[in-house]
This record gives sequence, C-alpha cells and structure tokens, in this order.
Amino acid sequence: MTAFDEAVLRNMGDEVLGVLTACWYSAELDNPINRKFAPAFRAETKYDPASTPQRCTPTCRLPRRLEAVNGKIEDKQAFMKALRGIKVDTCRGPVTFDPYGNVIGNIYIRRVERKEGRLVNTVIHTYPNVSQFWTYKPEEFLKNPVYSRDWPPAKNLE
Repeated sequence: MTAFDEAVLRNMGDEVLGVLTACWYSAELDNPINRKFAPAFRAETKYDPASTPQRCTPTCRLPRRLEAVNGKIEDKQAFMKALRGIKVDTCRGPVTFDPYGNVIGNIYIRRVERKEGRLVNTVIHTYPNVSQFWTYKPEEFLKNPVYSRDWPPAKNLE
C-alpha cells in the first residue's frame, strides 16, 4: 500500500494505472467524514491526503475515553475497558478495538486510476471490520508459535 499511497502517486505516471493495493484508507472513500475531509485537505495542501495520518484518527478520540472514566486513569481496568470500547466513525471508516487492543476496521481494495488529471486510488471492494486475525479464530491462531524465521515452516523453498 505504501508504494502506491497518495503521498507518492503524485510523483508517478501512467505506468501505475490499474495497480491494485489493499489499505485502510483512500482519499476517494465515499463516506460522510471523508467527503468533507479529503476536499478540505486537498484545498489547503494541493495534495490528496495519504494513509499515514489516517492511522492516528482513533488516538484523537482518546480524550473522550478519559471522560468516560472521569479522568481517573489510575483505575487501570476501567481505563482499559473504556479505551477498548472506542467505536468511532472516521474518514477511513468505522474503527473499533479487539480485546487485545488492536484496531478492527475496513480494508479497501484499491485500483490506481486517473481522475481530474491526477492519479487516485479508487476503492473497488471493501472488506468490513477486519481484525488482526483476518478470518482465523483468535484462539486457534494464538496457539501457533510466534512468527519467526522458523515459523511458519517454509515448505516450498529449495
């Protein structure tokens, strides 16, 4: 996704037309927040917004979670419950957290196209609510060894 992010597309040519990528954001996303955000960003910077700043959006909602525990972060269980209870609509789509504290959000399949004279990542498919485990059951996935040079076994290498 970073090779064809909006931040670098502006420096590329037609050789990238048709390239497919997967990412949690596209400046072309059609949702109410992004319909306001992307044009405003574009008007101010003369560039399309890239995916990197969109990773931080849930963090910007943390003050709301502090309100949920009346600012008492000393109660770790209550604070972590409040943090993991974040459910927010963002310019990248809906975001929540799993019981392990990792983001659950949409993943978009994007195709590079030309629109209004610039290269853009057009969303052609959405995988909703993708967790770190994708389609695996967390309990089964976590029974495996930690990813390393030895795991998973490389069965097809010469």
